[in-house]
Amino acid sequence: MPEIVSAVRDGVGWVTMSNPARRNALSTAMLAALASAVREMDLDPDVRTVVVTGAGETFTAGADISEFAAHHDSLAARENWEATLTGLFETLSGLTTPLIAMIRGHCFGAGMALALSADLRIAAEGSTFGIPAARLGIGYPFALAQTLVHVVGPGHAGEMLFTARAYSDREALAAGLVNRLVPADGLEADVLAVATSIAGNAPLAVRAAKAAIKAAAHPALVPRAHDLIAATAGSADEREGQRAFLERRPPEFEGR
Repeated sequence: MPEIVSAVRDGVGWVTMSNPARRNALSTAMLAALASAVREMDLDPDVRTVVVTGAGETFTAGADISEFAAHHDSLAARENWEATLTGLFETLSGLTTPLIAMIRGHCFGAGMALALSADLRIAAEGSTFGIPAARLGIGYPFALAQTLVHVVGPGHAGEMLFTARAYSDREALAAGLVNRLVPADGLEADVLAVATSIAGNAPLAVRAAKAAIKAAAHPALVPRAHDLIAATAGSADEREGQRAFLERRPPEFEGR
């Protein structure tokens, strides 16, 4: 059955999209469940990093096309679909916890939008990426197009959206769609190492850094970034970090 599977291990939250019969295509119910899962993890003080991935050998083929006819058979159905999709990406854009997309296999359509909403994208060699909206006659949502442009620039964004073709793993790396490529059999270990490294740092400082990075593309978020940066000054974690450095031991941060 299509589902979203969640687990927390050693400060890292894992969210897995599972719809193996349809290459992890995202149904409306899965989109809502995905938003709920990452929202809960963002509120969990024990979660320092979130990893989103797909079950098996595919990240996700995108939105479940088998539902498209139902989404567009009435104005109410279309509005419900758009509200669900918008709700997911509003949740992702509002996360304060770092989000890593662990990608293998196909990463298409809504899956690309999901990956682009992550702070880091680490992919297995052989993965493919694409946004087939133009081939399906769908107007790509403005907010998602903005995110694509922020990540890869207008040239690559235009090529992806106009041609609707798939990018190879090397093309995706060159365009900046992914941070790096790793051998498929080492993907999870590599992502876990990155996630664990983030989870071991001071939560207030990491969240302030994430806010500052997001504010670079969205000026309206600058005041919030300044507030979060200021909140690290004099914090228990700041004192612990400095003590640990002087005592040459690993710090034990509490997020306060």
